Parts: sequence; C-alpha cells; structure tokens
Amino acid sequence: MAMNHARIAAEALRFRLGTLSEPSGNGNPPVDTSEAGEILAACGDPGVDSALRMLGDTWRAAGLEPTTIDRPWTAGDTARLRTVGGVKLLDPLDQLVTGVSRCRNPR
Repeated sequence: MAMNHARIAAEALRFRLGTLSEPSGNGNPPVDTSEAGEILAACGDPGVDSALRMLGDTWRAAGLEPTTIDRPWTAGDTARLRTVGGVKLLDPLDQLVTGVSRCRNPR
C-alpha cells in the first residue's frame, strides 16, 4: 500500500500547529502545511523519516485505519492519537515542525 508522505506530514503539521496557536483567522494554519509536507517528504532527513514512522506506529496503535493517515484528520482521529500517544507524540510532531527549517535550509 503506497502512502503519500507529503500529505501525512501536512496533516501532522496542521494538527501540531493547531495546538500551538490560533489559526490565522481564516481557518488555516499560520504556514502552508501542504508545501511544508512536500518539503519534508522530499528532504530525506533521518529525523523526519523517524518521526513519520513513529506517527504511523501511533496511528496504528490507536486503531485507526492505516489507509486514512494521509487524508484530513478528524477530531476523533486526533483524540485517539492523543490518547494513545500522550506526551510522547509531541516529539515526532515537533521533529516535523523543526524539520521544515532543516530541510528548507540544509547546511
């Protein structure tokens, strides 16, 4: 089964950024999460790859359908992720957030 890693990353970023701040008034996150997801998927950064794997493992552990991880996440999806992943879920999500900068501006 092929997964769209860019869309998975974008959904994870939408979720994480939604926990950090209020949306920009128009219902959208403060960054273009689709563009950021594309950057992350193309990057090849080991931290990003690990974060996506951990997120997928948590998704499955939460009993969510694996084929839906790259579609818009519902409130129920995110609630189950938080319940199963707890505070440990923050690390891979934050790895994706910081990965955007690393991947956009490689050294």
